[in-house]
Amino acid sequence: MLKIKGPLILDNNNVITEDFMTLVENARLEDDEIENVCINGICLSNEDISSITFSQVEFKNCEFIDCIFEKSSFSNVIFEKCDFSNSNFDNSYFSCCEIISSKWMGANLANSSIKNFIVDESNFNFAILDKTNLRYIRFSNTTLNNANISESVLKDVEFEEVEFINANFFKTALKGIDFTKSQIGGISMSNNFSELKGAIVNSIQASDLAKLLGVIISI
Repeated sequence: MLKIKGPLILDNNNVITEDFMTLVENARLEDDEIENVCINGICLSNEDISSITFSQVEFKNCEFIDCIFEKSSFSNVIFEKCDFSNSNFDNSYFSCCEIISSKWMGANLANSSIKNFIVDESNFNFAILDKTNLRYIRFSNTTLNNANISESVLKDVEFEEVEFINANFFKTALKGIDFTKSQIGGISMSNNFSELKGAIVNSIQASDLAKLLGVIISI
């Protein structure tokens, strides 16, 4: 199994259950980061939370719908039972983070750098990860149906029981990526399917992919 560095969280984090935007504004005014807190039960929509640094933070039972997190940084952060649907994380940085039982449907993580990142039992359908650098990544029991992962870099990644139905991998090299325990029906690539070179698939997946190339396999 791939060795991924998980988040380091202090046991005595202060719990924030209200006035989250005040915390954000204070961090902006003081050019400081938000650190060593547990953000619990916050529900916001259409808020600007861009260019904020989060360090050793837990998000639990939160909703941030259609919020702007552009150019933000997340180091040693846990997201548990949260909803970040349609929020914008363009050009952000994630390191040593874990997402558990959460919904990131339609979230935009394009142009981001993501490393040491663990996702389990979560919904990333329609998520945007274009031109994103992903390294030391594990997705398990998660859906990325109709997700866009084009012109991205995948290195040292693990996918287990992941759905990529109708996902777009245009100009993303899949060499060495093991899809044998996942679903990749209807994935999109360039016309010559060069992205697939060196990808690891099972016999059923190989048969389906062969049809995209116009090859008929006789059994």
